Amino acid sequence: MNLSTKMDYTIEFNSGGNHGHQLKDALGGFTIGHLLNLNYIHTPYSYLDFFGIGYNTRTVKKWYRRFKYTKIKRISGPFWNGFDNYETMSEYFKNELRDVEERTLIVLDKALRVHPFQTIPWYKEGKIKDNIFLKIQQQVSSNFTKKNFLKFNNSRSYTDVVIHINRGVDYDIVKYPQHFSKSTNVRYMFSLDYYENIMQQIERAISTSSVRFRIYTEEHNSTEIYERFINRDNTEVIIGANRQKYNYSLIYSIFKNFVEADILVCSNSSFSAMCAYFRKGLKTIYHPHDHLDYLPEPNYIKTKDNGDFEIQLLQ
Repeated sequence: MNLSTKMDYTIEFNSGGNHGHQLKDALGGFTIGHLLNLNYIHTPYSYLDFFGIGYNTRTVKKWYRRFKYTKIKRISGPFWNGFDNYETMSEYFKNELRDVEERTLIVLDKALRVHPFQTIPWYKEGKIKDNIFLKIQQQVSSNFTKKNFLKFNNSRSYTDVVIHINRGVDYDIVKYPQHFSKSTNVRYMFSLDYYENIMQQIERAISTSSVRFRIYTEEHNSTEIYERFINRDNTEVIIGANRQKYNYSLIYSIFKNFVEADILVCSNSSFSAMCAYFRKGLKTIYHPHDHLDYLPEPNYIKTKDNGDFEIQLLQ
């Protein structure tokens, strides 16, 4: 699968979408680079700077490519769901790179992805030699921590649990029926019973008095969430600006809180699902879906559709 000569590659973030969506482009591109044994060269992109995507990495601006490289080989998506099948993925890139020459820069763009989690079964089955998921997890967790000077609080007297409930404008069954049709869909809208069930299991595992919950959601379609959880003694409901307002400082603050939490409960949202990769060594509860699955226990804990999970994994 690896090229005989280690070549440079970069990622162009031109598939649209918000931060979580473009983090998928970044991590999906990193995965391809590892699979092909390529050397990552960062193309400057300030939109993802906060997340440490190009942190401490050699950078080549677009205008300088024509001086540094003889040719540019562009491989474009979209492959929103990546490649579930190793053989199909391997054959695809073998064909794309069959005649590539030395001093060629390989450019991955327009949502060309192999999701990091997809390499977990390939590694277990012996189809690839390296645990690429672990490498990417280490890379993005370390870079984010260093870039943002994180200091994890080990002296708290309680367990800090952060929950992301994704609704916003996506919570519309008429406009987005796919968000309500199948739980493995990206942006699937779980009922509030799902989240409360998770909270109750966490309280049983750790004890109610030792847990503090912070629920994050957007203003749009937040009334039901607020009314459901605001009267819990150990729960804070934090309603942020709608994503259409592009309040980047708020977005960055929320993502940082997601990363630092003792336990993160993801939704089937690109934003919190991608945060799971940045939390090496911390507990993350998630529902397996098309863009996040197979994550290794015990730090990653998967739920059933009703929110049930193996409580002993928290203990």
